[in-house]
Amino acid sequence: MESRKTDKGDTTTGELDDVLLYPAKHFNKDALKATGWWWLYALLGLASIVLGVTALASRISAVSTLVAVLSVFLIFTGLFEIAFAATIRHHAWLGVLAGVVSVAAGVVALAWPGITLLVLAVFVGASLIGWGIYRISLSFTDPMIKPRAVTLVEGIALTALGVLALAWPHISILVLAVLVGVFFIVFGLFSFVGSLRMLDLHHALKKAGDDIDRDTKGADGVSEIHHHAA
Repeated sequence: MESRKTDKGDTTTGELDDVLLYPAKHFNKDALKATGWWWLYALLGLASIVLGVTALASRISAVSTLVAVLSVFLIFTGLFEIAFAATIRHHAWLGVLAGVVSVAAGVVALAWPGITLLVLAVFVGASLIGWGIYRISLSFTDPMIKPRAVTLVEGIALTALGVLALAWPHISILVLAVLVGVFFIVFGLFSFVGSLRMLDLHHALKKAGDDIDRDTKGADGVSEIHHHAA
């Protein structure tokens, strides 16, 4: 179990299974507020999946179209990651850094005049490897990530796709579009599954908070009766 101190007091984030079994032991308003953003994580996952399926089904054949799709995704996910870092990430600075780098990469790719297929392949490969390494690091360092093995597999898969994009000799626009589509879908699926875990945790913490409030009011009522009796 890992702990961190905030301005509002001690914030302890345990393994999710333990939190779901004993929510009252882990309850605090910061954790309740953080897990309340589960819907944003779900939205990111669904949007990524839709974008990935679209990229695969449309058979993208123009470099400019693929650049636009990739840039929108990098900017979109970067902004979301910055939001996540400010609310639920255990190491906020790392999430903010990943988000800023992603947004910057998207803007650069979008603004690059006459970008070539080779340069685009480097962008795709670097983006995949960057997100893969980041997800691998989260699987080891962020206690909100559960099960860790799933996020670890996601990170390894994204990193492998990135290496493939960089190492593929004379890669075609179609192959690159497929890699990008798979990237979006893998990222989206794991994000959506993570949001469901966050929702379970949010419900458990909310119930624990309601129980604590009810017990506190009951205790106050008993104390007031004793006071009047005295």
